[in-house]
Amino acid sequence: MEQKTSIIPAGRLQKIMEYMKEHGSVQIKELADYLDVSDATVRRDLDDLDTQGLLVRTHGGAVRKNDNTSSFEWQHNEKLTIMLHEKKQIAKLAASFVHEGDTILLDSGTTTYYLASELSDVPNLTVITYDLFIGGNLVLHPTSTMIVTGGIRRQGYNNVLLGSMVEDYIRNIRVDKAFLGADAIDVDFGISNTNVMEASIKRLLVQAGKQVILIGDHSKLGRMALIKVCDLTDIDGVIIDKAIDENSLHRMKEKVKNVYLA
Repeated sequence: MEQKTSIIPAGRLQKIMEYMKEHGSVQIKELADYLDVSDATVRRDLDDLDTQGLLVRTHGGAVRKNDNTSSFEWQHNEKLTIMLHEKKQIAKLAASFVHEGDTILLDSGTTTYYLASELSDVPNLTVITYDLFIGGNLVLHPTSTMIVTGGIRRQGYNNVLLGSMVEDYIRNIRVDKAFLGADAIDVDFGISNTNVMEASIKRLLVQAGKQVILIGDHSKLGRMALIKVCDLTDIDGVIIDKAIDENSLHRMKEKVKNVYLA
């Protein structure tokens, strides 16, 4: 079959592809505002680009090619740059929930890394993680303590530690606050992850926290990854960026008691 030729004006096409490269995903409303065109125009553009295989259409927007498949996982250096502004805003708000003397458990991931970077001035913390990138780069207050679990290193994807040593450690602790990341968030299916071994650790993290807070940007919404971690009803709060659409926000608030917009 002959490939469809784009009817999108060249300047707008370039802007869309540059935006997708920088952010990794997009919602119709935010792209309409960025391009100063109608929502209907954006829908047609995204449908056209999806037909050409240049991106993948999702409910309410689009993601960069392969970004919403159940088995695809970005390398860590790629994740650090995707949705960068949103992740840093979420991290700042999440850090405001951490207080002097807290014991916190940080999930692996780039958003939790940016959260960790906000904690250098908080005294008397005990910070626990199985993410070697966080453990190796976090600068804490002199009165605080960093604990990195044992385990088998998974190279390339956050350099996370996996296996029974990690699971045994987290299974036997109780922390004030656990900050959970996610590859995908679906209101009905719940929170899911691309890696089976890491998902089992995340489930234990949910059990370890007196308060469990999910931190993730809106590009994770409406997606399901390979393995389920937990339901939204299993967590105490969600911190997400303001680009979340109104319908998703309303439905999320039906499942989670506290939803905070960064």
